[in-house]
Amino acid sequence: MPALDTLLPDIALDPTELIDALFSASGNYLVITDPITGLIVAISDAWLSILEYERDEVVGRTSEELNIWLHPDQRLEMIRRIKTDKIVSRFHTCLRGKSGVLHDFSVTIQAITISSKSYILFTGYDITEELQVKNSVVTSRKILIDALEAMSEGFVLYGQDGRLIICNSKFKEFYGYGDEEVSVGTPGRRLGELDMERGTVLLKDSDHENYILRRDDMEKGPPKSIVVQLKDGRYLLLSDRVTDEGNIVSIQKDITDLKTTEIALVQAKDEADIANNTKSEFLAHMSHELRTPLNSILGFTQVMRDELLGELGHPKYREYINDVHHSGAHLLNLINDVLDISKVEAGEFVLNEDTLDLKDTISACLQIIRGKQDVAALNIIVENSEGNIYLKGDERIIRQIILNLLSNSVKFTKAEGKITLSLTKDDTNGITLSISDTGCGIEEDDISHVLAPFGQARTNARTAHEGTGLGLSLSKMLTELHDGILNIYSQVGVGTTVTLKFAPERTVEDSEVL
Repeated sequence: MPALDTLLPDIALDPTELIDALFSASGNYLVITDPITGLIVAISDAWLSILEYERDEVVGRTSEELNIWLHPDQRLEMIRRIKTDKIVSRFHTCLRGKSGVLHDFSVTIQAITISSKSYILFTGYDITEELQVKNSVVTSRKILIDALEAMSEGFVLYGQDGRLIICNSKFKEFYGYGDEEVSVGTPGRRLGELDMERGTVLLKDSDHENYILRRDDMEKGPPKSIVVQLKDGRYLLLSDRVTDEGNIVSIQKDITDLKTTEIALVQAKDEADIANNTKSEFLAHMSHELRTPLNSILGFTQVMRDELLGELGHPKYREYINDVHHSGAHLLNLINDVLDISKVEAGEFVLNEDTLDLKDTISACLQIIRGKQDVAALNIIVENSEGNIYLKGDERIIRQIILNLLSNSVKFTKAEGKITLSLTKDDTNGITLSISDTGCGIEEDDISHVLAPFGQARTNARTAHEGTGLGLSLSKMLTELHDGILNIYSQVGVGTTVTLKFAPERTVEDSEVL
């Protein structure tokens, strides 16, 4: 650099005064020192402000005296280099202020000449905030990487161009990628191709292209989630999302345990269905096999009971024949119920539907019930709405349902008790039939149990009666075949109400009845 005084015009201006004026007015960080003594000759206001010194505290003293340099050896290295290089640029150092506060600076030094005397000029700029931002970015990135590495899921981020930006180790481990294969800038499509080439992901041949190109249509966006199976047997749930910036975030979650449980449940259900179908077929077959000889037994015992071919002789014979006939009839009813349940469960039950006058059907059922010996002491009440109520259904089956429910009420209601049968239409034109009794009632926890085949309430008052536990479950199944719902409301010691609700589509209007 040429001598400063040679640059000045021939005017009455002292170079030292000029330097002081420039240093005072300048916003730059400037210092001039004596290369031999190290004394500070001039310093700009910017330096004084940031280091918190007054000018007279600094000028005429050395940086060593002021303890400004955090690492004094850096200054000595710069002085040594200036002797050969003439200029040392952008030397990062840390300077200490009067209060001890540290500041990071990028310093450049060079040799200058003023009035034929050599000096060293230090110029610099404060990079403290710049380094803080840089360090913050580095720290944030490290925190991000640590967080990604701590994830149990695989993570990968692709840019708008479909190229990889960052991924974690779990992602690499799932697919067996090497570090070079998942370097920044790798096309996501290439990773899909590697999965297919190596057989890492098990897919049908027809699905290969869709798997590789699934993230290419940015307008449509990637599929929200898909499940893939790896060649080692694990299952991954892949969830992709497009960010506001147009990047794609993909999470790979190991759902092997969940998928294994799901498969096991499906297999168990299939096995249960097979076992149930086998049971139903067996029961249906056995019911047919038993019903034929039983009908013969009932026919012969009826002939003997009625003495169609002559007197039996001893009076005990008539008593025995009545018992055999009664037991046979009970067994036949049981077999018929088992056969009906088997048909319903197998989906082979066929309804012979017609238009039924439910009031007539109920009257016929009540006539049968009232003919039994144990009904005489009971008060049976019928509450019907005005007008006829017609239902589209199978008359034999509807009678069977009503008789089953009435028989249950009779069985579990003590003498002088009351049974109420109600038939109404609701606001939606659906038909509701309810049968209430003042019997022993059912525990709330037992209701679901009694609706299952062969299920019976555990209350002593109920288990004291004979029965197979098929009546309610069969009635429920047959009601559902008619698009109806069977509900039970019961309270121990108060009684039970069974309600049948049929869909409005099952109601037949008077105008439709011929």
